[in-house]
Amino acid sequence: MVQSYRYFRKKLTGTDDDGQPVVPGTTLQAIQQSLQVVMINLGESDDPYLIFESLNHKGKPLNQADLVRNYVLMRFQHSTTAGGEQETAYEELWRPMEAHLGSSMTEFLRHYGMRHGRNVRKGDIYTAAKAEFEKAKDVDSVRCLLRDMKQAAIWYEKFIDPDQEPDEKIAKRLRGIQELDSTVFYPLLLRLYRGWKNDLMSGDEFVHALDILESFYVRRLVCGVPTNALNKMTLELCLNLPDEAPQAWLRDRLAQGSGGRRWPTDEEFEEALVMQYLYPRRRIARYMLVALEEAHEHKEPVDSSTATMEHIMPQTLSEPWKVELGPDYPAIHAKWLDTLGNLTLTGYNPELGNLPFDEKKLKLQNTHFELSREVLRYPKWGAAEIEARGKNLAASALTRWSRS
Repeated sequence: MVQSYRYFRKKLTGTDDDGQPVVPGTTLQAIQQSLQVVMINLGESDDPYLIFESLNHKGKPLNQADLVRNYVLMRFQHSTTAGGEQETAYEELWRPMEAHLGSSMTEFLRHYGMRHGRNVRKGDIYTAAKAEFEKAKDVDSVRCLLRDMKQAAIWYEKFIDPDQEPDEKIAKRLRGIQELDSTVFYPLLLRLYRGWKNDLMSGDEFVHALDILESFYVRRLVCGVPTNALNKMTLELCLNLPDEAPQAWLRDRLAQGSGGRRWPTDEEFEEALVMQYLYPRRRIARYMLVALEEAHEHKEPVDSSTATMEHIMPQTLSEPWKVELGPDYPAIHAKWLDTLGNLTLTGYNPELGNLPFDEKKLKLQNTHFELSREVLRYPKWGAAEIEARGKNLAASALTRWSRS
């Protein structure tokens, strides 16, 4: 109250938006003639959420999570005294979800509504949730559905913040989903996570399922398969996912796809890794390089978080590079510059620049990255060497992102 008093006193002795002095008498007149305050007295049987929903029908739009909350809590008996059904449901079941997810609450509700194969658009979250809760005919059933949603929200928090997941193998896969921006799989992931937590599959089987999804996604990105079918495919997987051995079913189901739904074969994946321009798709390029570096499984692995991608044959050719590549240097440069075989990880990117190959090798003598150490064994660097290294890296990639 004191803060409010000071705020308005300051405003009344100040100026308006046009710099003119505020006239207290005019302000008082506006309040007396224009300001309306509405008070609604509720009885024991009145539901404030239902009334709020009705009154706000043409007012400021609520977000979808607000609408879902109001509808769900409306299903519980309201009490004007503390500790009633509504208050208990809010404090014990709904409020913890908001605390865990924050601004991600609305997106969680969308993915949660899609977990059984229903397509829920961003504007239809409330409708989908209402349809699900309408099936509950009594308060106990509503409470049971809300408990299920709360548990899913706790799992979903680990999707958006993998550091919350105590199992490091699983946390690592969740980080991969974030880095690859493959969140289209979140509805399916809710189902798989539930299967793991309900002992329908082991931790290793759950990890295998996550690896299958990553392989499917990575291979499609590298091979340039359009992503517009992924949402529909995910819904179909959610609709048909079995409780028993879901990881084996998932692998077999994805392997049956063709055309825009295909899981690229080893042959297609290898050819794309060797020949396709990977660097322009920097998200996937860096992710793959880091993963291939980690595949060496050193006891003291290097920290790749600050490493940058480096073109071994530089983006801008100096005269020594043109001489080394020979008269066909324009064609060689255009064909091989951005391919996997010409990329590596390093912490020396500014120092390397477009130095000649021999000078780059000297700079990399003390590198801790195996990807860069492999480059040191090549006496020169051109089309044949880039292609050979690309094939070596592709062989590792086939193992890292296998179809088995």
